[in-house]
Amino acid sequence: MLKAYASAALLTLGLGLTAPATAQNTYFFPTAQAGSFDPAIPTPEKFLGYPIGTHYTRSDQIVAYLRELDRVSDKVSLRVLGNTFEERQQVVATITDPTNQQNLAKLQEARRALVDPKLPAPDYGKLPVAVSLNFGVHGNESSSSEAALLLAYYLTASTSPETKQWLEQSVVTIDPLENPDGRDRASHWFDQNKSWPNVTDPLDREHTEAWPGGRTNHFYTDLNRDWLPLTQPESRARMAFFHEWYPNVMIDFHEMGTNGTYYFEPSKPFSTENDLIPRATYEVLNVHLAKYFAKALDNLGSLYWTKEQFDNLSPIYGSTYPDFEGGVGITFEVASSRGLAQEGANGVVTFPFTIRNHVATGLATVRGAVEEKELFLKHQRDFFTSALTDARKFPTKAYVFGSASDETLTNKFLNLLLQHKIEVHELGKDVTLDKQDFKKGKAYVVPTSQPQYRIVNSLFEELTTFHDSVFYDVTGWSQAHAYGLPISKQKNTNLVQGAPVQELKTLAGAVRGGQSSYAYILPWSDYNAARSLTSLQRAGIVAKVSFKPFTAGTKDDHTDFGYGTLVIPVAGQKLSADSVFQIVSRVSRQNQVTFTGVGTGFSLSGIDLGSNNVRTVPEAKAALLVGNGTNASEVGEAWFVASQQLGLPLSRIELSNFARAPLGRYTSIVLVGGVYTGLDKASVDKLRRWVQDGGTLITLKNASDWAIKQGIVKEKLLIPANGGWADTTATAAAAKSKLGTQAAAHRADFVQQEQEGTRAIAGSIYSADIDITNPIAFGLTSRKLYVFRNGTTFLKPSRNPYATVAQYTAKPLVSGYVSQANLKQISNSAAVVVSKVGTGRVVLFADDPNFRHYWHGTSRLFANALLLGPLLNLPEGPAAISAEEE
Repeated sequence: MLKAYASAALLTLGLGLTAPATAQNTYFFPTAQAGSFDPAIPTPEKFLGYPIGTHYTRSDQIVAYLRELDRVSDKVSLRVLGNTFEERQQVVATITDPTNQQNLAKLQEARRALVDPKLPAPDYGKLPVAVSLNFGVHGNESSSSEAALLLAYYLTASTSPETKQWLEQSVVTIDPLENPDGRDRASHWFDQNKSWPNVTDPLDREHTEAWPGGRTNHFYTDLNRDWLPLTQPESRARMAFFHEWYPNVMIDFHEMGTNGTYYFEPSKPFSTENDLIPRATYEVLNVHLAKYFAKALDNLGSLYWTKEQFDNLSPIYGSTYPDFEGGVGITFEVASSRGLAQEGANGVVTFPFTIRNHVATGLATVRGAVEEKELFLKHQRDFFTSALTDARKFPTKAYVFGSASDETLTNKFLNLLLQHKIEVHELGKDVTLDKQDFKKGKAYVVPTSQPQYRIVNSLFEELTTFHDSVFYDVTGWSQAHAYGLPISKQKNTNLVQGAPVQELKTLAGAVRGGQSSYAYILPWSDYNAARSLTSLQRAGIVAKVSFKPFTAGTKDDHTDFGYGTLVIPVAGQKLSADSVFQIVSRVSRQNQVTFTGVGTGFSLSGIDLGSNNVRTVPEAKAALLVGNGTNASEVGEAWFVASQQLGLPLSRIELSNFARAPLGRYTSIVLVGGVYTGLDKASVDKLRRWVQDGGTLITLKNASDWAIKQGIVKEKLLIPANGGWADTTATAAAAKSKLGTQAAAHRADFVQQEQEGTRAIAGSIYSADIDITNPIAFGLTSRKLYVFRNGTTFLKPSRNPYATVAQYTAKPLVSGYVSQANLKQISNSAAVVVSKVGTGRVVLFADDPNFRHYWHGTSRLFANALLLGPLLNLPEGPAAISAEEE
């Protein structure tokens, strides 16, 4: 059946080159009656100058068409939410009846009764249902944004009584470009490589995007995993808009492998669902909508499947976050042509065919939401009411968080909570909880008894019990653990809460004590201290770092400064004392940090400022190997930390250019996870010599395996015993048998998970003990470190007692799923090892410290490796061995 419709699509595509727009309307809207469209509304084909499906539409053209609909129709309003890193506009079109269109603010206010249990229940008959249709979060899943144009046209131009009723009873928002930067990266590739006639060979260049592909945004971030952490501007703008409407139905349009058909929910019962969510979401709302999707695809003769895969476990996705906000979120996946036409297991899949399937299910979504409007509205009201009931049953009544020594990161976490519309209070007084000190004005209280209880739980709680052992993505997503801040769970309902926090606290940088003729000091414990170092060095300031704690000031007014404290001496600079003060003042304001000016180098206790333990930090010159073979996500994460967190220029060197790269200009080189077979023996020898001559090599995940196996570093891997994974083979086989032959048609990424089963570590959270006296850990104030892990690199603790910076505890699992065999391997293994090689060193990370840009507790270890790596000179302990002895 798919092959037949693919052929029909090719025929229509050919006709579209010469036939009027009605030919395309007939193809994409086969059930619409002739003449049922307002001729004053331009079709996408007329506006763009080519038939939809013959060319990949650029993001600016998509925005321009929706702006034209806004201009010619009183049913449409276009809003710019923000700009991407590459300065492309992020827009949303709101389509509804003209009367509704004039009263959007009033409708939003009336809908507040659905999400605020304190307000009286609304009259459901008078409220519109909110439908959110979102397209292209993965930029190279390109049919969705083309479908967005057609759906916007249909809802605007259709004159049918049914469409009129839809717009009277609903507000439909269309986000056509969830990922504009990735969209254009992909569309340019497909348009530049298309052929006449179409080449359907899957190996043709058109169908095989070059690294890194168009899936992700500018920093190679998967925006479909960013709904909870909100690390990217696209996500933050979208979240603000989401909370204006709290959509009742929200669809995320995707593509899967060419060999697939079409996927819609319901998903796999229980095993891919979250127990926090009322069963009605999965068993009633999903099921009710599914009948509309099935009918739409049945009418086209398109094949589809449900109930087998794709996680609804966590609110990290665009199709799951609405489930945690009283709506229903749904993933649509269509077999992808990845180009204009490509051969697949079901015949030739064409671009118009994939677009048409999405158009059909998009219209079915609006139809189902309107016809069962009261069901969705009442569910949302009940959802937030039941959230308060569930919270009262939950043993934890409040979470207290905040670090007096790191107001920047505390503020960053507070900002995340406020973006999720979570109720947060100031801490009413200084308290000590769980042996941690929380200071009034620098700590906050989050009560669990609030309408957003389910999101609060997701942000703070651990989860270790699951219905299954095969997962599509991560099983640990707690942001509280990711930030690494002091946090206490409280069962006490009498905890002193101050005023509710209405807006983010503004941190003002300053130089305490004013201009100094001697030195300025900055604690490294502040999240922005590392960025401040980079700013100072780029301005020509010589900076030092303290390897030992000290106390400065007077007996009556003194401050304790910990490991890694920055010391900026006034003497010895190439700049005048006035210039040094001006630069320090500017950096303090820009980075919102507080320097302390001191008039003496004599400390009240600890080392003095002239000690050999206060060492000059060379300016970092870092490089990152990128390109085919490297993990694009991890490349983007490392790049993001350097660029956005540190303000550090990072040279990205293609693996193919490594042989001619002058390594002497770099202080640090980073290798993320990947396959480095592209580096020949001469290149490996070149890298080894650079390390031995004083360079700092930083390796993540299986790049650490590679460095060890290449003999660049003399450390050891823990190799899992063959029997350790025996149970996983059976699990994978069982899972695969349940899916049957349909598994072959699904995405390659989770097909691999099905085959591997529990052998994979499905993105979980672990505890480690970290040596806070090691420069890699400077800035941390607690030896307890939360580490995110989704790989199978197992490092053996070094025989040098000073070299193992972080080691997993004996019982390390905090949150997420892991098999017992893998847990045994992780327990007591090394998380971070620093190994001396000649006059240089290698920093081995068993995991990705920069995971998805939000694992701040470990990303600062990576930042330290970049900035302080040249200062890592390990002492040789009694248990240490030399390379020669080994």
